[in-house]
Amino acid sequence: MIALTIRARRWLAAAGLALFAAPAAAQGGGAGAQDVGFDPMAQRYQLGQGLPLGNTGFVLGGYAAGSVAEHADEDRNLRLESLSGFLWWDGGGRWHAFSELEAEDIVTADRDTLTAQDAEVELERLYVDYTPGDLLKLRAGKFLTPVGRWNLIHAAPLVWTTSRPLITNQTFPTNATGLMAYGTLPWTDDGVEYSVYYSPGEELARDSDIDTFREAVGAHLSLMPLPHLRTGLSYVNFEQRETPDQHRELYGLDATWSWRRWELSGEFHYRLNDSSQSGQSNERGVYLQAVAPLTERLYAVGRYETFRRSGALRDINVYLGGLNYRPRPALVFKAEYSRATDNDFDVRDGLLASIAVLF
Repeated sequence: MIALTIRARRWLAAAGLALFAAPAAAQGGGAGAQDVGFDPMAQRYQLGQGLPLGNTGFVLGGYAAGSVAEHADEDRNLRLESLSGFLWWDGGGRWHAFSELEAEDIVTADRDTLTAQDAEVELERLYVDYTPGDLLKLRAGKFLTPVGRWNLIHAAPLVWTTSRPLITNQTFPTNATGLMAYGTLPWTDDGVEYSVYYSPGEELARDSDIDTFREAVGAHLSLMPLPHLRTGLSYVNFEQRETPDQHRELYGLDATWSWRRWELSGEFHYRLNDSSQSGQSNERGVYLQAVAPLTERLYAVGRYETFRRSGALRDINVYLGGLNYRPRPALVFKAEYSRATDNDFDVRDGLLASIAVLF
């Protein structure tokens, strides 16, 4: 723990903002979505330009995010919370590779201290794809668990709020290591996207903060039944490393409606626990989120979520309202206020603001 003067803290805050803003400024106003070739999820990410490494087929990219928070009974704190690097390879054939390495909670500063004691580096993704065609593609390695929508696009510059809905990281492990088959089925005009995966439980570079899969089999479907509306279904049958005697099944539904920069989205999860072995009750939760354009680059965001965790006596309810300002496609500022009721889950509420940039 290192004591800081007020002047030093102000200098650190200014330096941090300059660090985040510099890559976006270097991209210019035209930085935006590009076709990275092999990964449908990466295409949805609308990554920045990235840095091609000569003619090797490798491209280097990533994002950074910092936040300032003020919660009840806590000092205001400033955090450089994530610095994530992407390295993907597309040689123009059927074989492709992608990796993401993320440094988390890098530096935290409050009124009296500056510390990096919570900093850690995690391997978020590392996989190889074989893509003979749109109908069937194969993936092996560590990937984001295909449950719902939020978990697949959770990178800070790509979501509307700084905080994350509870059900998107509490009801299932967010990463899986194993095998996946995915692609697009020509059953509708827009196609039906699917993924089917198996994890044997040997997690690659296990994150100590996550109760990872011990074994899992799952599937996800996504389609557009109506114009402007995308819906998805998720299912996972799994056990987790820290509770090997507890069998679980997760059912999920997600939907996103977008029209002329308006957006409504939400997810519902219901998790069945094997009460005959664990004695735990089932879990359920939902969030609903609305986004409304105020100006060309400024949006209002509102979200309601409720979650009943296993063993809890009542649901926790979280209400959130905020603003999202994107002066450039690769740079976003967010500010929000959230309030939690029946807070048995110890959810932190209050004011939260952040800045995030894609490289």
